[in-house]
Amino acid sequence: MKKLLALAIALSFLIDGCGQEATNLEHQEGIIVDIKELSDGINQILVVPNVLHEDISNKKLDELIKLAQEKGGAYYSFEIGKYVDLQVGTHVIVYWDGSQLDSNPPQRGLDKVDIISK
Repeated sequence: MKKLLALAIALSFLIDGCGQEATNLEHQEGIIVDIKELSDGINQILVVPNVLHEDISNKKLDELIKLAQEKGGAYYSFEIGKYVDLQVGTHVIVYWDGSQLDSNPPQRGLDKVDIISK
């Protein structure tokens, strides 16, 4: 009886585990320093890690891009209207599937975003 119970428990864990999709998303924490709307119904945010709000205030776009290049920042693309709460200065954690376009800063698709603070 104990063996049957142990087998049933093991089988239930196996079935439960098979029903869950494994996600291997990369992530980056940083501050949104730019938001732009592209012509094809896509928005992009430029996220730069390891910066303070003082580091990005009163900077022009070319200076922010240079900062992103130096600090390992990246552009993250998403459909217009999907993340309406995002704004410049928001501290976020962004998630993507690990693929990116070769540019500097790189361009990645945004799978998920967690807002840490505004």
